Amino acid sequence: MVLILKCLFPMLLWAWILSSSYPRYVVPRVQSVHDIAESLEKRHAEGDLQGPLPGIAAGSLRVVLSLSQIYVLGIWSGYCVLRVIRYTHLPGAEHKWIIHVLAFFICEGALGVIAHRETYRGILSILHSAMAMGMFVMFSLNPYMMAPVYPWLIRTMGIQGLL
Repeated sequence: MVLILKCLFPMLLWAWILSSSYPRYVVPRVQSVHDIAESLEKRHAEGDLQGPLPGIAAGSLRVVLSLSQIYVLGIWSGYCVLRVIRYTHLPGAEHKWIIHVLAFFICEGALGVIAHRETYRGILSILHSAMAMGMFVMFSLNPYMMAPVYPWLIRTMGIQGLL
């Protein structure tokens, strides 16, 4: 029981910090970039901007924004999985499935709060949340998939020998 609390309490604390800080400080900036993309598309539709470049620029801006958010929110999923791996491989760790299930709910809960506070503006405005939620399951089932994307996180968490 102490091992479970040792593993999950810091994760719960970081989940609270992430789910309150990300919507407060990051989401407004992301929304302003989406506003810029929408104004480019609107001005292009009204005829103020000619040629295909405004549409390409707006689409490219949204794709880059979505990919960067997938990477940033995926760090949270990677952290949660690495923390679970660290504590389930300790000697005397019992009921490993409980740690996995509770960590899943903590990770997905924080990402769900972030997704709930964002405004829907098409599939690219929610893709990053769905991908980050799926990364927990993906990294839990195959932690080696994390190595090419987040090698620095694995080194930082000190899990190199377990992967």
